[in-house]
Amino acid sequence: MRIIERGVVFDGSGTPQISSCTFPSMCQLDNGRILFSFKGSPQKGPYDTGENGYTCVSDDNGKTYTAPIKKFEAPVVDGKPTTIRTLYYLGLGGGKVLAVLNAIDASNDELPFYNEETEGLKDTYIMTALSNDYGETFGELQHVQVQRFINTPLPLTGAPSLLPGGTIVTQFEVNKTYYDTKPWTHNSVAVYSSDGGQTWGGEVVITNHPHMYYWDQRISAIGERILDLFWSFDRKKGDYVNIHACESLDNGKSYGKVFDTGLKGQPGNVVSIGDNNICCIYINRDSSPIVKMAQSSDFGRTWQDVLTVYDSGLKKNTSSKLSMNDAWSEMGAFSVGHPFMTKMQDGTIISYYYAGDTTHRTDIHWVKVAVD
Repeated sequence: MRIIERGVVFDGSGTPQISSCTFPSMCQLDNGRILFSFKGSPQKGPYDTGENGYTCVSDDNGKTYTAPIKKFEAPVVDGKPTTIRTLYYLGLGGGKVLAVLNAIDASNDELPFYNEETEGLKDTYIMTALSNDYGETFGELQHVQVQRFINTPLPLTGAPSLLPGGTIVTQFEVNKTYYDTKPWTHNSVAVYSSDGGQTWGGEVVITNHPHMYYWDQRISAIGERILDLFWSFDRKKGDYVNIHACESLDNGKSYGKVFDTGLKGQPGNVVSIGDNNICCIYINRDSSPIVKMAQSSDFGRTWQDVLTVYDSGLKKNTSSKLSMNDAWSEMGAFSVGHPFMTKMQDGTIISYYYAGDTTHRTDIHWVKVAVD
């Protein structure tokens, strides 16, 4: 694997309202159009004031992108104003596109997203909308009510995926409500749609461990199999452990036991690179934030690093002996993160991530990789 080219989708240095760019996602549609989405805000939290989901469009295979567009106005949900925190797209064939986003309760801007006293989150809603014209226009946003977790904050952990047979899977995690003082267990969950994103159900709880936090799950459909990677935090140790994973062999109806991949860091997604080989992208922050790609020939049980995508040269980003509040505070200070990949129609891979020298001044970067 080798790097062919690199560039920036959007540089927010001249746009104070979009100075902090995070949560990138890329989708290439059947007609070649690329929809690149991200969260833009004046600063990277912990408050949500001014954040929104932005989209940059390319119709020349990523050579150039439009200026950021707000495809969606933040909706009113359950009578509450919101902000848009994450935005993802999925092509469904032809001109059909599904948008999935998180809307965050903005009725009190003075409250941070995360409550340090309870470990609860502000109301976090999953919303969807559909387009029939390659993402030019979208229908009205609809609130996805996951029946097992009504009135619970549901942060998305990545873009939806299309499974064999046309089922759509959307990935998220379950947190506790803002003022709830009771002990809680973190869940990673998937919910499904078999009618093109119009209705949702059949949710599956993938992880449910009393002290292991399998954060930021990344579901990837590889042929007839699903591989799910996790950024893993051991609360008893107060430290991150290796990236863990689990597998589904029945189209997401159930998932096997979580296993240790041997990789250290925070994962992105996985793509197939042929001959029963898969590739993942991840970021290791142990010495300096470095984005790497690794290859596996045994569906994620063992990995070998094959490419350094980005070396920030910045100082170490993670600590040990962390409380939950420490972990949230540390995450809020990251200036490099959320690496993902998209396999393009020409067989190349576009890797992307946010990066900058300081917490609140980050851009969306891309790197084109050839699979040799």
